[in-house]
Amino acid sequence: MNGENIISAFRKVTLKFGRMVSQRDDSEDIRDALQEAFLRVWSRRESLADESHAEGLLTVTARNLRIDSLRRRSEHFGDNSADDTSDQISSPPDESAEELYGEIDTLADRILSPRDKEILYHRDKDGWDFEELAQYYDLSVGNVRMIVSRARNKIRTIYNTRHNQ
Repeated sequence: MNGENIISAFRKVTLKFGRMVSQRDDSEDIRDALQEAFLRVWSRRESLADESHAEGLLTVTARNLRIDSLRRRSEHFGDNSADDTSDQISSPPDESAEELYGEIDTLADRILSPRDKEILYHRDKDGWDFEELAQYYDLSVGNVRMIVSRARNKIRTIYNTRHNQ
């Protein structure tokens, strides 16, 4: 695919995101995500079939980069609003944190595969980024996110069932 088609697709995507940019305080971050998406798609231009393929890839890449940026910012400021709050386990008020962690560790040992448990612990206890985990385990970032999400969900479901919540 030639560069002109990618540039044309980039203009279309920029117009779509342009409405958002004019209405938001974080317009510079959105522009940065668009430019980063363009660079990533440009490097893959030989594998693109046509302009609509490039446009779709630009849109998805820019959106994902923006989500990652918001998550990094929320982690930096200690805000968890960008995370899925359904990952939280509500503990009984009289249970100490140490008992709660012990019970969760026991559940993880019992229901998760060794690899999934290790990935979850590296993510939640050691603070590894999804990108680091993907590289270390030779998986895609999306696959690592799915493993972490499913592991949390399994533990949360069993824990909440045991405590009738």
